[in-house]
Amino acid sequence: MRPFPAAGYLRWRRRQTAVSVYAILDKSSYRRLFARLSAGPPQRPHPGTPKMTATVARPRVANLVGSLTRRQLGTGAAAAAASLALGGSAARAAGSVNVMAYDGFIPPTFKRQFESDSGVEVKIRPAASQAPELSLMIAERPQPQSDIATVAGHRLHQFVEADLLAPIDVSRLKNWGKLNPIYAKAEWLTVTGEIMGAPLAIGSERLIANVDKAGRPDSWGAMFDPKFKGRTTYSIEDFLQCVMAYQGADGTFMAYLNKPDGAQKAVNAARDLLIKEKSQVAKYYETGSELQQLMVSEEVVLAQGYAGTLASLILAGKPIELIVPKEGSFAFAYTFALVKGSPNPDNAYRLLDALLGYPGISAALTRSSGYTTTFADAGEGLSEAERKAYGLPPDALERLKFFRYEGQSLSSALIDKAVEEVKAA
Repeated sequence: MRPFPAAGYLRWRRRQTAVSVYAILDKSSYRRLFARLSAGPPQRPHPGTPKMTATVARPRVANLVGSLTRRQLGTGAAAAAASLALGGSAARAAGSVNVMAYDGFIPPTFKRQFESDSGVEVKIRPAASQAPELSLMIAERPQPQSDIATVAGHRLHQFVEADLLAPIDVSRLKNWGKLNPIYAKAEWLTVTGEIMGAPLAIGSERLIANVDKAGRPDSWGAMFDPKFKGRTTYSIEDFLQCVMAYQGADGTFMAYLNKPDGAQKAVNAARDLLIKEKSQVAKYYETGSELQQLMVSEEVVLAQGYAGTLASLILAGKPIELIVPKEGSFAFAYTFALVKGSPNPDNAYRLLDALLGYPGISAALTRSSGYTTTFADAGEGLSEAERKAYGLPPDALERLKFFRYEGQSLSSALIDKAVEEVKAA
C-alpha cells in the first residue's frame, strides 16, 4: 500500500527524516533556513506531498489492467496512435531530458514508448519533497541539472520568486487542450499572468467512512456526532482546516490575506471545537499504515484523510468510501514545471507534450501514482473499484477549494500554534 502521503515527505513540524539537511534542524532553525532559501515566509509542506523516491510503496493494479501495454502499442491502430502522440519516428531527437518527478508520475509504459519513438532518454531524479527540491535547485544555479521539476500548484510562486522556473509556452504543446479547463485555466497555475506549470495530478482531503458502520455522512459534523464517540481519527493540523470549513470559515485563508485578526478568530474557533470534542477521537494518527489498521480493525469508522490513502482497502472490497462533505474540502495539484536555464529545454517540451497526448495516460498515471489526474477524460479506463479508490466525481470537484501560496503563507504559524494547543488541552 502506498503510505499515507503525510508519512511520505518531510513534515518539518514533527516528522523529520534523514534524507536532507532539514532532518537535523529544529523548528526555529528550519524556519530561518527556509526563509533564507525561498526569499519568503516558511511554508507548511502540504500533507499530500509524497516522498520522491524510487522505493515508495503505493497501491498498484497488476500490469496496469485496461491501459495500453508495450506489446499493444507495437501493433495495429494502437501503435499508430501512440506514435503520433509521441511525435513519430520523424521527430526523433538526440540527447536526454532530466525530470525531478515523484514516484509514478512518469508511467513506465509511457517512458519506454517515448524513449523508443523520440530517441530521448528520460532520466528521473529522485528528491525528498518540495522543500529539499527547492534548496537543491537553488544550489545548482546557474547550471541547473533538471529540465522539469514537480512543483505543487500552491508553491509555484515560491519557486518563481527564487527565479527557478520558466513560463510555459502553451503554443508549443499541441496536447494542452486534453487537460480539464478547470485546471488548465486555474488562477493558481499562473504567476504575474504567465502559466508556470502543467497540472497533472490532484490530491484532495476527504471524509473517510466505513459505510457499513457509519453510513454515508455528508458533513464534517459527523466527526462530532455522539454516536461515533471514540471511533474517529484524524491528523490535527489537516483536520483543523476542515473544521474551519465546517464552521463556515475559509480553510484556504485566502479570505484573510488583509485580515489577520479574522484569520486568528477562525483558527481559534476551530481549535476550541477540537478541544471541546476531544473525547470523540480514538487517537490522532501519524501514518497511513496506522490509519489503515484503525479502519481494518473497525476501531474507528470515520476519519479525515487524503484520497488514495486507503486505496488498497477499497480495491480489496472493504466497505470504505471517500466523501467530499457538503461544507467543502481542500485540494492541491502537482504540476510539471520547466526549469529556468535548463540544459535540454526542447526535449522538455517534447516530453511534456507527449505525456499530455499519450493514449490512456489518465488511467495509467492514476494507477502508477495513486492520484486523480487533471485530464478531461479522468476516470476513463478505470474499473468501478478504481474510480471509488481514486476518482473525483464532478459534483465533488465543485466543492473543493485549492490551496494557494498566499494563503499557506498566512496559515503556517497560526495552525502550528493551534495544533500544539489542542494536543496540550
